[in-house]
Amino acid sequence: MFALAGYLFRAANVGTFNAIAELDLSFTQIKALCALEADGEERSVKALGESLGVSLPAVSRAVDGLFERGLVGREEAAEDRRMKRVRLTAAGRKVPQALNDARLSALAELMGSLGEEEAQALQHALEMILERRPDIAAYRPTGKETDR
Repeated sequence: MFALAGYLFRAANVGTFNAIAELDLSFTQIKALCALEADGEERSVKALGESLGVSLPAVSRAVDGLFERGLVGREEAAEDRRMKRVRLTAAGRKVPQALNDARLSALAELMGSLGEEEAQALQHALEMILERRPDIAAYRPTGKETDR
């Protein structure tokens, strides 16, 4: 399993790094978008910074840049106007998806290189895991990139 994961990570690196370069975002901005996408809900800028291990000034600058590009919405919290709440916009949701698509391209290439018997065996093994692990199954992509 380790060898397969290592192969997939290595094969996905080039595409993922190319996608990151095309986005022209800082690492902190990418981390912020991915964290907001993973949670699926808005949160305060302070809480976002804490979850990323980034100072409040650094995450504030990152959020400002994301806001200017239309990737996040930002508004004052109703309970405390000093606090800003941030959430992904439709455009902001596309960034983590683009990174996932770049990673999944390596899996699609692997599946395309397998013989029919190998592909069926791998598919069967993965189906057994997904049936028993809804926490993993929740990450299933919905595109044709996984079709064989």
